[in-house]
Amino acid sequence: MAESPAQRWGISVQDLAIEEENPFMKLLKFLDERLEEIFLVMLMAAAVIIVAMQVITRYLLKVPLPWSEEIARYMFLWLTWVGASFATKEGRHVSIDVIYQKLPPNGQLVCSVIFKLVWLGFLIVMARLSLKLTASVYSGGQIAVGSGLPMWIPYASVPVGMTMMLFRLIQNFYRDIKAFRSRKEGVQ
Repeated sequence: MAESPAQRWGISVQDLAIEEENPFMKLLKFLDERLEEIFLVMLMAAAVIIVAMQVITRYLLKVPLPWSEEIARYMFLWLTWVGASFATKEGRHVSIDVIYQKLPPNGQLVCSVIFKLVWLGFLIVMARLSLKLTASVYSGGQIAVGSGLPMWIPYASVPVGMTMMLFRLIQNFYRDIKAFRSRKEGVQ
């Protein structure tokens, strides 16, 4: 299991957490910690149920559902993009870190900052462009053939996922810098 830079530098998540004295802050903290997970579990469960219904109706009742495969495909899009946000939050995206691991802490920080700035730029561009495409599909009023679902809903998975990844990347960047500063102050 990959550890975050905060864990590597001995900073606990509790040290970096926001105060949770009032109910609003408790809600924000809960959403921050569990939003993607709850959404992904609920969506995956719904997709499994829909696909199981399709199998049962197609092979047992010989009357397939015309909308199930289409909806399952759109759910998979949402699972992919929100899952990418979850992977960003957890620091679980695939990376090749052979050289990174051999660098001293300051070198690791520089590489991490450069990588995150490039990723940040990519996410900003992609969120903007995908939002523009989604708005175009929305204004065109396209409807999915099998389900009657407005097509902007599956298209919206991309800007939502990109924006969530952007938010999680900024959070991780902030935590990494804070952890580095805490570690640096502890060394001096």
